[in-house]
Amino acid sequence: MITKAYKFPLFLALCLINGVGTLCSDRQQIDLTNGLFIENATIITFDSTNRLNRFKGFISVDSNRIVSVGKNRPRLKGSYNTINADGKYIIPGLIDSHVHLANMAGMTDRLQRKNPELRKEYFNNLGKNFLYFGYTTLVDLNAYDPKLITKLKASEHTPDIYTCGEQLMIMNGFMMEMDEMDQSSRYQMPFLHDHYNQQLTYPDSIALLDHSHKKAVARIVEEQQAICAKLLYEDEFSGLRVTWEKPSQGLLRDVVSEAKAYGIPVILHAPSFEGQKKALGAKVDIIAHAMWNWFTDPKRITVTDLPLGHRQLLQEITELQIGYQPTFSAIMGEQRVLEGEFLYDPILANIYSKKYLDWLKSEEGKWIEKRMKNRPGYIKRTNPLFYWRVRNMFETDAQMMDSVYSVLEKRINVVSKYLSINGAKLLFGTDFGVMNMYTVPPGYGGYLEMKNWYDAGIGLKTILRAATIDNARAFHLENLYGSIEEGKIANLVILEDDPLETIEASNAIATIVIQGKVKSRKELSLIP
Repeated sequence: MITKAYKFPLFLALCLINGVGTLCSDRQQIDLTNGLFIENATIITFDSTNRLNRFKGFISVDSNRIVSVGKNRPRLKGSYNTINADGKYIIPGLIDSHVHLANMAGMTDRLQRKNPELRKEYFNNLGKNFLYFGYTTLVDLNAYDPKLITKLKASEHTPDIYTCGEQLMIMNGFMMEMDEMDQSSRYQMPFLHDHYNQQLTYPDSIALLDHSHKKAVARIVEEQQAICAKLLYEDEFSGLRVTWEKPSQGLLRDVVSEAKAYGIPVILHAPSFEGQKKALGAKVDIIAHAMWNWFTDPKRITVTDLPLGHRQLLQEITELQIGYQPTFSAIMGEQRVLEGEFLYDPILANIYSKKYLDWLKSEEGKWIEKRMKNRPGYIKRTNPLFYWRVRNMFETDAQMMDSVYSVLEKRINVVSKYLSINGAKLLFGTDFGVMNMYTVPPGYGGYLEMKNWYDAGIGLKTILRAATIDNARAFHLENLYGSIEEGKIANLVILEDDPLETIEASNAIATIVIQGKVKSRKELSLIP
């Protein structure tokens, strides 16, 4: 309940009436001009040493900053609203450090152009969707769209948004290959030149110095206000024959060195054993995705017991405290598409309008389900040897794909739990926007990701820390976010239940505070 305070504080009046002026004068005195006072809350936060602090206390906010936090009620003057949070729990606003905001959950670029009204409605609600589930800070890793980000930031209901700028793509790399770019178009891209790769050739008209790692990092930081740099290392997976270039170890080291000079972390997309060895060798700051691609040998596609060499690699990653984003949703989202029941989840009505849900259930909206069900045929065409070696282990294509997804889920669980038990620096990210899947929805995908972490055996305390202070530190935002401390941005989530008791508590949200502004959960829902 929010109440408006009088200019002459009620608490001070009670002090004078009861003759306890000395006691009151010992309290911290705070003068608020545009304030918010939260009282009687159970505050749950981590400090600079990762120690969990939990106490019943009081939070004072002025404009968009926290001005006091403590167990003792302060003496307040000025103008402020009050929230009585007795019986409730307050945590720092949640941070999703792996989103692709320009990728629409449910539509490709072509379908967006075909359905402009649905697209407009979707992006108008996008900020609300994240806030509804308590995500007050987002880090956009690529699919860079500055116009969209500017529009989202100007919205009345939006999280705080940061970006890595455009992805640092090498010539003829995975993304160029997947987008089926012709060669002349590739040369027009702001690609990153890998001078260690002697196999690459370029037309004489290309000024390669303009595509150096120094120019690339300077561009994203100085022109795109990037707070991080992202590269991609993708090798053979799900039957895809490698026809693209991969960044060399030397280039990765160069980018890491240049990024350090600018004070920004480097993230490497690397879901394979080979890729994570490269990440370790280059000492990148963050690895995006759990190691789910373990072997190149198709006969070992069903192995889920973590091999010794893989354990040793994960242990080295842990010892160096390289950040690690498991992103269960990248795989679980595909599973949810194939299961075919997700669109009937009643929670979706809070974030997808009825009109959009109806479209997703239409024949046109089933494009991704059709694409994924056709994947065995695609593998057969592009890599028949791989297909038959794997296919011979199963009776049908559907059985083969079910088994593959089951194996990938088990591998993510095994890897993530191993890292958690051994003290790795786990970072919370959803890979929202991956493959334009509607099954990783804005905000709700975060809650589902948390449940995946918990089901894998990762503790509630670790999950909360990963989604707050550890994410803030990893992206050098700890002076602004990640904990409930004086001087930090007033991004808070008020919960009905204890988030250290059940995973469901993280979805029992009463109120969101974003930049000091109070939002009831109901006003963020699309349900009338």
